[in-house]
Amino acid sequence: MDGRPAPAPYTVLYPLGGAVGGAPFADAAEDATLTYQVTVVAARVDQAEWLADRVRRAFLARTPAGGWESELAVPRVAVWGRELVVDEAGDSPTADIATYVQQYKLSATASA
Repeated sequence: MDGRPAPAPYTVLYPLGGAVGGAPFADAAEDATLTYQVTVVAARVDQAEWLADRVRRAFLARTPAGGWESELAVPRVAVWGRELVVDEAGDSPTADIATYVQQYKLSATASA
């Protein structure tokens, strides 16, 4: 944005890493658990809560048939589990900004 800050509200996605079970994840049929943090930044607490609700729905909502409402398209990886592990209510560290932190754990299996 030409060196200017993004207008609020917005989200920042941070990869926090995770564990791989068995052989290297690049091998077919190996599992990984990966954690990501989403930090919502807004001008007001109600904006932060509104956007956090939208993020939560994007990660966790299911269709009536049981599938994920929002697919995560990752080449050669099947994301089969999603879990909200941290959901910290809106915080207002200063009068000009409010934040909301969520962490999601994704379970995935490498596929050929």
